[in-house]
Amino acid sequence: MKKNVGGLDRFYRFGIGFLSLALVFVSASPILKIVFALVALIGIGTASIGYCPINAKFRIDTTKRKAG
Repeated sequence: MKKNVGGLDRFYRFGIGFLSLALVFVSASPILKIVFALVALIGIGTASIGYCPINAKFRIDTTKRKAG
């Protein structure tokens, strides 16, 4: 698994993940809690490991690699 999630992308994924996690606890609707929990899990998970399967599918790489 080659990393394809760079620094700024990871920062945003962590931020969205933790914000979604906070919304799980304040949301009244059970369906919204599930949606927010999934978004949090995906955001924090992909930021933690540095790999996103959707980025890989579309050949998106946000890491800064030197050509050569």
